[in-house]
Amino acid sequence: MAIRNGEPWLPDFCRAPMLFAAFLVAECVVLAAWLMPSPAAFDVAGFGLASLFALWLTLLACTALCLLGPHLNRLPAASGAPLALAMVVLLALAGALVVRWLDHQLDLGITGPAGTGRFVGSTGMLAAIFGALTLRYVLLQERWRQAVQAQARARFDALQARIQPHFLFNTLNTVSGLIQSAPAQAEEAVLDLADLLRAALAREGGRTRLREELDLARRYLAIEQLRLGDRLRVDWQVADDLPLDMGLPTLTLQPLVENAVLHGIARLPAGGTVSLQARREGTGVTVRVRNPLAAPVAASRPGRTQDNIRHRLRHALGAGARLSLDGSDGHYTVTLWLPVPGRRP
Repeated sequence: MAIRNGEPWLPDFCRAPMLFAAFLVAECVVLAAWLMPSPAAFDVAGFGLASLFALWLTLLACTALCLLGPHLNRLPAASGAPLALAMVVLLALAGALVVRWLDHQLDLGITGPAGTGRFVGSTGMLAAIFGALTLRYVLLQERWRQAVQAQARARFDALQARIQPHFLFNTLNTVSGLIQSAPAQAEEAVLDLADLLRAALAREGGRTRLREELDLARRYLAIEQLRLGDRLRVDWQVADDLPLDMGLPTLTLQPLVENAVLHGIARLPAGGTVSLQARREGTGVTVRVRNPLAAPVAASRPGRTQDNIRHRLRHALGAGARLSLDGSDGHYTVTLWLPVPGRRP
């Protein structure tokens, strides 16, 4: 069974900063609407009542988005965002009706001389316009925040996880054992290790090309084959028509093959095969890394490495970039779909 994974596109409206931002937008809308007719005749009492009404509606909308956010995040952003906006507008319409009814019953004069239809309609229209603008803003802000966090985690992972001390020591021990018996292989292993270190430490803005990413993954597997011997077999299926110059975030593929070796092959006494397939598919490139499992995978969400790569790909290549996981048939498969820039269906 495929492992379902969805990236949260809706920010957490339960957080105080998000609630404060929503209140600020509502208050700005009330201030602009109140000053529009005549700034000189500013009514403090009326402005206070309008602010109270707007903040109450905002609190209702934020509470609904807070409670229903996990359910909305299960949907794609293309369908979930209009649904969230529709919910905000419906709450605004219902709230306006309630306030209008209370105003008539208690004769408070809060809603003014306008008819019910006009009052409710204008409230719903304002909620739709500024709700859409606010949702768009917070979605972009959330995507930017995730991209920044992913870049920071990528740098940390590159320094601390991608070049793990035990990997360095194991590689150096392997090289020392080959110096006398197979000096050519020892030299090749040192060169492969140097490329891995260069990619992880000299990041050059965090961007590279598909060609370099495939070469880095191949060099890592070559080093691990020297260490594991016959326990590690590699099935390398890379098509000849790939756009090898397409840009990618640095360390996109190597962490995936590293996970395949460390969490798959290294835990199996008899070893197994790491398969890397890359081919053109429509307007993009599909890359698939597959390895046998020592035990069934029960995870329902990506690990930190996969989540990191997914965020960086989305930031670099846009929303079309996808990462999917599958833990069926005793194998673990990570599939990347990378849209080629400039290609359209």
